[in-house]
Amino acid sequence: MYLSQIHTYPIKSTHPISPQSAYLFPTGIALDRHWMVIDGNNAMVTSRKHPKLLHVLSRVEGDNLRVTLKRQEFLLPLAAKPNTPIMVKHWAQAPLLAWPQSEALDAALSDYLGMNCRIVFSASLYSKSTSEAVSFADAQPVLLTTTASLAALNQRLDVPIGMDRFRSNLVVDNIIADVEDGWKRIRIGECELEVTYPCERCVLTTIDPELLTKHQQQEPLRTLATYRKLPEGGVGFGVNLIVVRPGAISIGDTVEVLS
Repeated sequence: MYLSQIHTYPIKSTHPISPQSAYLFPTGIALDRHWMVIDGNNAMVTSRKHPKLLHVLSRVEGDNLRVTLKRQEFLLPLAAKPNTPIMVKHWAQAPLLAWPQSEALDAALSDYLGMNCRIVFSASLYSKSTSEAVSFADAQPVLLTTTASLAALNQRLDVPIGMDRFRSNLVVDNIIADVEDGWKRIRIGECELEVTYPCERCVLTTIDPELLTKHQQQEPLRTLATYRKLPEGGVGFGVNLIVVRPGAISIGDTVEVLS
């Protein structure tokens, strides 16, 4: 087995950056979900309800993140600017501390989505305590999927889908479907990761990331429900992980199952 894809999503729910190599920190892949769009009530805005976010592009350029939105471009400093903090709502967790970042991008996003919104940076990432530093990721810092599991799903679907539906950080090329369910600890490059629990999939998997259309029969969730139901409800595809030994990873690295 080897690592075949790496993805980081600097702004939550937007298009990924897919480097050939990266560094895994305790908070996940460098830059992953460091920024997030919030609405007028300081609650997160995601592509589940606003699929147009999937077409917001970004790339690292020097010391900045260049964000492209409808042929407009904006720069966000990678070393985010601390300012007056606000508390933002992120799932059922306690509110998180965040810093607003760009009034110009705020205005462009508000126009693009047709609602009042802002771009914020996770202030806790500057915490001196590693245990207190968190990004805006949904669950654990890293999400991993495998090519064999996708192939097994596509064999059951009338129209195959791509791995981009699952917005994983790491994609492992392998030959046994759903084998990742039994992993406890793995090594990739210099990094070691611990598997925590399966990733419960949501309605975002039913949205075509290119056309931004939702599948009328709720695929692939409908098919996953026939063989990938989770004990606590919902359906699973891929696994969540935490980083127990930070380090560098690269496409082509061997994936070793430690336990």
